[in-house]
Amino acid sequence: MSARREDPLRWWEGAGARPADRGPARLPVFGADPVPDGAPDPAADPAGSGPPPPSPDHAGAPRLYGPAADRDVAALHARLRALGPVAPVLLEGDVPAWFVSGVRELRQVMGRSAWFSRDHRRWNLRDRIGPDHPVLAHALWAPPVLLGEDGADRADAIGDALAAVEGIDLRDLSRRVAGRRVDGFAAAGSADLVADYARHVPARVLARLCGAREVPPGELLAAAGTGPGAAAARGRLHGRLTELVRDRRRLPRADDPASLLAARRAAPEEVAQDLLLVLVFGQAAVADWIAVTLRLALADDGPARSLAAGRTTVPQALEEALWRDTPARNAVGRWAVQDCDLGGRRIRRGDLLVLGLAAAGAGAQPAGRERPRVFFGHGERGCPHPVPRVAAAIAAAAVEVVLERLPDLHAVPPLPARRSSPWAGGPDRLPVAFTPRP
Repeated sequence: MSARREDPLRWWEGAGARPADRGPARLPVFGADPVPDGAPDPAADPAGSGPPPPSPDHAGAPRLYGPAADRDVAALHARLRALGPVAPVLLEGDVPAWFVSGVRELRQVMGRSAWFSRDHRRWNLRDRIGPDHPVLAHALWAPPVLLGEDGADRADAIGDALAAVEGIDLRDLSRRVAGRRVDGFAAAGSADLVADYARHVPARVLARLCGAREVPPGELLAAAGTGPGAAAARGRLHGRLTELVRDRRRLPRADDPASLLAARRAAPEEVAQDLLLVLVFGQAAVADWIAVTLRLALADDGPARSLAAGRTTVPQALEEALWRDTPARNAVGRWAVQDCDLGGRRIRRGDLLVLGLAAAGAGAQPAGRERPRVFFGHGERGCPHPVPRVAAAIAAAAVEVVLERLPDLHAVPPLPARRSSPWAGGPDRLPVAFTPRP
């Protein structure tokens, strides 16, 4: 079985598949009223018409890949921001794309799915790059929720299920899980706050919320990883969740997210896929948020002392992490449904747009409070409505507990750098030392 079909969160399509979400036929300038129904549909053009030639704007454009990009992502972002809120950029193999770093433009792209689609089948260069281009690895995740005709309904169902969890219950659960993790290494006097802590807390909390508390922690972490066994781990976890959904349909539980999702009129395998999406993406995103926040808190100029003195709150530290060192640096992406103008650039139908989340945070004023909302997505295809609250509750509990329980916690120098990638991820490790406690 191919890796694409083995992984329940990696999408594959049959021959002749066509985009499911179609937008207005023409949009000469972004923000103009769409053309009335009945106008020619650009998605209906014959496949043989082929993609347009590369834009002259991309001659000499910065590369968002390679050793130079990995070595100094901040410098690369500064160079791209200097080119404007929307800038030409080259991806692996010098494939042209547009880098969106203006907060206003990001909100426009993320909030208007009729004009900027998540459907990678719209890419006007797809036939030229082939099915195994590295960029598609970022785009082929969980599209049933993102692309399908019932995508909005499925996302709403996930949101409604998570919204059923009371805030105080979630906070108590998160603090208990975090406390048990600290107990596991408190007597040693040292730990790696990424491998021993940040990755475990959200995995175990979300597993309990999704009814998968019996799943071994190692299996959860493997499923949320990117290693050679990750796809197989997701397949095994999907099988467990499918059986869980069948059980919850027979014996539902009150205020249980898995039971609420299981009540949907959908195949158990489909509901299990949505639970798997929560577990895998939730664990990875919240773990990176915890790790980045702790790394900033323990830095020489970080807020650890202010937190201890009560001058800074943990929610403020988490928000600062989104501004200063957001876990998701850049994201692929969106594809233009038709020609339009965005940020002073002419975007053609089928062009790929890269969401420059970290660059937007570095180039905007934190007082505007736009950056954190962009981090969680925006518009009808952003994160379901309670996801930011759930993520923040888990992250806040994790940061609070470890700093409360280990008040003399300090990083072992040198402070590890972020993962060397222009895409996503917090630090791979965060070694710390403290006074051993029984």
